Parts: sequence; structure tokens; C-alpha cells
Amino acid sequence: MKTDFWKNKKVIIYIALLHHTRFLIPITDKFASLGAKTKYIVGQGERSQEITAAECNLNYNHVFDYLSNDDFDEINKNYLQQRKVFGDALQKDYSLGAQMVTVMDKTLHATAQEYVGFKNLLIQEKPDICFALHELNRWGKMLSFWAKKFNIPFLTLQEGLGYNLNFGYTGHIQYSTLGLMWGERIRKKLGDYEAPVERIIPVGNTHIAEEKKRQQKNDTRKKMRTKFKCTDKFVNLLIFSAIPLSVESVLPLFKITAKDPNLAMFVKFHPADKQDRIEIWKNSIPNEFKKRVYFIHGEENTYDLLALCDLCTLAQPSTTGLEALALDKPLVQLDIEIKTEVPYSFTEQKVATKMTSSELAQALSTKKKFSELINIETLQTYLKTELTDPEGATGRIVHIAEKVIKAHAFKNPPKIMKNTDISTTDTAINNDHTFKWSIIIPVPSDLTQEFLLQLESVSVNSENCGKYEIILLKTSNPSKQICEILDSLKGDIKIINHKNKSNHPEMMNQASKNAKGENLLFLSELLSPCENWLIAIKNAIKKYGDKKIFGAKITSKQNNIVHAGMVLNENNAPVSAYLHLDSEFPQANIERPFQMLDCFIALKKDHFFELGGFWAKSGKNAFMDISLRAREHTADSDAAIYLPNLHLIQLNTDKDKINFNDSIHFYGKWHGMLWENKEKLYNNDGVSKAQLDAARRTRAMETIGQ
Repeated sequence: MKTDFWKNKKVIIYIALLHHTRFLIPITDKFASLGAKTKYIVGQGERSQEITAAECNLNYNHVFDYLSNDDFDEINKNYLQQRKVFGDALQKDYSLGAQMVTVMDKTLHATAQEYVGFKNLLIQEKPDICFALHELNRWGKMLSFWAKKFNIPFLTLQEGLGYNLNFGYTGHIQYSTLGLMWGERIRKKLGDYEAPVERIIPVGNTHIAEEKKRQQKNDTRKKMRTKFKCTDKFVNLLIFSAIPLSVESVLPLFKITAKDPNLAMFVKFHPADKQDRIEIWKNSIPNEFKKRVYFIHGEENTYDLLALCDLCTLAQPSTTGLEALALDKPLVQLDIEIKTEVPYSFTEQKVATKMTSSELAQALSTKKKFSELINIETLQTYLKTELTDPEGATGRIVHIAEKVIKAHAFKNPPKIMKNTDISTTDTAINNDHTFKWSIIIPVPSDLTQEFLLQLESVSVNSENCGKYEIILLKTSNPSKQICEILDSLKGDIKIINHKNKSNHPEMMNQASKNAKGENLLFLSELLSPCENWLIAIKNAIKKYGDKKIFGAKITSKQNNIVHAGMVLNENNAPVSAYLHLDSEFPQANIERPFQMLDCFIALKKDHFFELGGFWAKSGKNAFMDISLRAREHTADSDAAIYLPNLHLIQLNTDKDKINFNDSIHFYGKWHGMLWENKEKLYNNDGVSKAQLDAARRTRAMETIGQ
């Protein structure tokens, strides 16, 4: 359905190298076609990023355009701070000084200018959303930092294959709301090294599908082969990443090309390589071996080269190898020792053939059919893992961006005033507090024994604390055993049935409208309360008043901490304080406010209604979302209180399946408020990293075999 949502929306896109734009331009073109105002921003790179914008004929500004003489003092302050940090690092860390490329003062000063420029850019332009290819370069980091500071939605995209060592991806999607990746493998790679997996969404590649259509429409293969007079040749495309291999290591390919008139070869250098170094490399090849060889730096589009070739040969792992496979080109990975460790191999994925240069030269001379060397089903599975589904990737990204902007603009739900579900008439909410407590529990679809244990714990540990009722939220597809348990229950128990298209926050809201308790207690699935849990809540209400949300200490069956108040880690992602440590770890047993609570909350029903209940789109983040909304609604930074003497046990350790819509709405709404504070908490508690590491090791040893 066509809408005017994007009309006059302002989109800022940071770009750097030319080959980056192939992933960004399809998205911004789509925004523009929907009525958005798009603007590209470039920085002060070692190779001018303005060249990229000019070559692509893009509407752009340099980040320096947003500086004025009034910024001199701030720029100088930041420059001097950077200079000191680098100087101190070089003095203290010999390995840094030994390996580091010289950092010139002009680079540090340019960075200080850019830092202030990005800030001014966002203040002046006030965009609705920002994009960058990734956060790993200094420009992506600065733009994403300031976007977060000003609470402006920000998305990053995958740059390429992602074949480096894991530690090279530390900090990926550190500041951004969401990172949009091509496929599941890169999502897992980033998740295996600290990145918050709920913020990494596979969407596909934005360019390959469009490139296939373009090549077919323009008959690119025929035009390129005619241009280079190789229409009757078998063309090998040799691609270098970063620094080219030694001439000796690839010389057999030049020799066979010069010898066989049916062959031609294109040598493609990386765009970031320096022209003088390329010339030295080319000049070291004997002239008699340069027949039918074309050397390409930035003169030709890589996709056009892929169109004309019959075989793609990689010297090192490269994103182009993946794209060659997606464009139906067979792939050879040269069996040459590489000095730097690269934990990725197309041949290990069984989608490329590994050959030495001599072996490849022999295969070319015998007219080997390279496409027959790879299993087609293996290749199709690989492409799906790497690229999800390239068809429609641009539309998916635009749709996600729309959801993010809408979540960012979302205001608190209106105060709950009516309940039309209790009877057939439009009746005011029943405020007859027949019960002291309404305990609201989701019903699992299975895990019968754990559910029985939970119900028994609620029954045993809720006696003599005031009258209570239990409201069970029945899932849409419970097992036969669970249904039998529900049918056997007696007493003050209500069952709320799952309705079509209703989600868990909506079911909890419905339960609150049916609740007759003065206090609402919301449990996540299969939590077992311990002794005196209701007394702990009663005392906390007496101590803190009626306008607070209370959370609990939640532990595993092995007595390890699952929840002790929520903090934000180095990637600005919510995690429990003192996660996995022993339940008795002293600092985890301090009663205090937290920005967010999770897994369990208790609050007065009237307060819950004032907050508007749970936001339906918050999904599994509903408890954290309402904690943040309570802070916003009451202007009370202590709106959520952690009670360590309120203890529950998690009976099921299975992780919930990630729902990316939950992440889109939660981070779209709150990313400007989610700043790393875990280290601050630990510093305030007087706990060092060494103490925490020792406590984790000790606890891990204690729980072996449990």
C-alpha cells in the first residue's frame, strides 16, 4: 500500500570509497523515489572521499562544510587530547609503536575537525535517520556516536564478506541502532565476538539482484568483451586484495596467457592500493608475458569485469569472490601462502577450487570446465547462508528504516481507562481490589514438570501474605500435558487465552484489565518464587511508595545470577549486572535503582494503568521498555528498584528465539538512552576486572557437572 511516509523525510548517508557506494546507492535511490530528501556526507580520507561522490554524481557535502571559526577552540581541545592519547600509547606500549603506521599531526587535526563537524551536521540538518556502511572506520564511529548522542535513528550496513579475524570486528554496531547484514554467517561471526546478536539482522545484498538485471538489460558482457577485443577468448579475472602477491607467485598465469591466443587475463588491483606501487609491480613483469593482459586499478567497474570474464581467480579472500559466485562465475582460490592470518577460505566452504598458479595455468591450457568442479546444491546453500535473499533486500531495508523511525517517534501508550473485554458493555475497569496480589504467569507450550514446579512454588511461598489470584496466559499451541494441568487447576485462577494476532505484551495488558489485585506481578516464563517473595514486595512498597517498579534477583537452578538489575555493556546492549556469578556475590545483593529491569516486575495496578501498560510492539523487551517509560513518565531516575531479597529461580535455561521486530522497536525507541554503564557500576562497587574474572572462574569450577 502506497503511503506518504517518506515524503520530505531527511536521510543522511556517509560514504567513503567508490566500491562502498554500490551497497548504499540502491537504498538512497529508493528513499528518493519515495519522496525523501537524501544527502551524502564525505570526510577527509587519505584518498579524498569527494572523488567518490563526484564520480557517482551524488548530492554531497564535506563534513568540513559544517565548521566555522567559532569551532576553533573545541577543535583544538580535541586535537590536543588525541595527540596526548597517541603519545602516551606509543610511550607505554612498544608493540603499538613498532607496528603502527606513523600518525601525522594533520591526520589528528583532521579527525578533531571531523568530530566537531559531524556534531554540527546533525544539529543543523536534523535528519530523520542516518546511514553508514559500517562503524569500524573513524568516520562511521563519529557519525554513529553523535547520532546516538542526539537520539537520531542510525543504521549500518555490511561492507563485505567479513573474512578477517574475529577481534577485527570488535566494536561493530557499538553505537548504531541496528546492523543490517547480508546473511547468517556474518551475523554469527559478529555474534561470536561480542556483538549483540539481537541487533544484527540479515537482509540480503542490496546490489547483486539489481546488477544482474542491469547486465542483462545492457548486454554488458558482449559490450565489455567487444571493447577489449576478447569476444573469442576465455577470460580469467585475477583479483588482488590490498597488496598484490609477488610477481613470481603468479607468473605462470602470465606465461600461459601470452602463449595461448585463446586466452586473455585481466588483473584487478584494490582501489585503495597506491598507483606508484602498482606501476613498480607491473614493470617487474617481462614484456613478453604481457600479451592479452589488461591491468585495471579504478578505471573499470568490477561488476563489468565480472560480466566479461569466464573465470574469477582470487589471490586473497575478497568480497568480490562471493559476488562472482552470485553472478554465476566459477571461482579459483590460489594456493599461495599468505603472511597475514585470514580465517576464511572459499575452498573450505567447497564453493571454489584451490590451485597453485602452475596448476591453474595447466587447467587453462587444457580448457578445464571450472563450473563442473563445484556441486551446485552446495553452492546454492552457501549463497543463501551468505546473502539470505538478494531479491528485495533494498525494500527490506527501507521497511526496517520506516519501522525504526516510527518507533523513535512513539509516545507512551495512553492511560488505561476502559476494559471492553470483561463484559459485553463498555464497562470501566474493575477497581474492586478483592485481592492483594494478581500474579500473572505465561503458560509454557511444554516442559510439564517445570510448570508444575512453578505453580507449586507460587502456592507454597505465597501463603499468609494477603489474598492472591493467579492469572495464566495460555499460549496458542500448548501440549496435551499442559492442557491437562490447566484443566485440573482449582481456586482463584483465571486463564487468558491467546487470541489471533495478539502478542505477549498485549496478553499481559489484557490480564491486568481482568486483574482484581491491588498489585500486579508479571513473571517471565517458568520462574519459581522463593520464600517471602511477597513480603519483600510489600516492604518495598512501604519503603519507596506507590510509583515504583520493583525487580527481583533471579538465579539459575545452579544458583548463578541470571538477573541482578540490567546494565549496558561495551556495545550498549542490555545485560544483567554480575551475570553468571554466584547468587551470594556481595555486590549483586545491594538494593538499589537501575535504569532497567527484566524477567520480572511488580508494581501497583494503578501505576501500571497510568503508564498505559505494556507497549504491544516491545515484545520480549516489554519489562525493560516499561522501566524506561516509567523514568520518562515520572521524571524519576529511580523509577525501577532492584530488590535482592526478592528471589526467583529460572527453571528453564533455553534462550528465547530472537524476534528482530522486537529489536527494531526497542532500539528504535530507546537507543539514545542506552549508554554503556556496566563499568561505571563495577567501579562504583569497588570491583576490579581481575576480581570479576576470578569470581567467574571460581564459579565455573564450582558448577562443573551440575
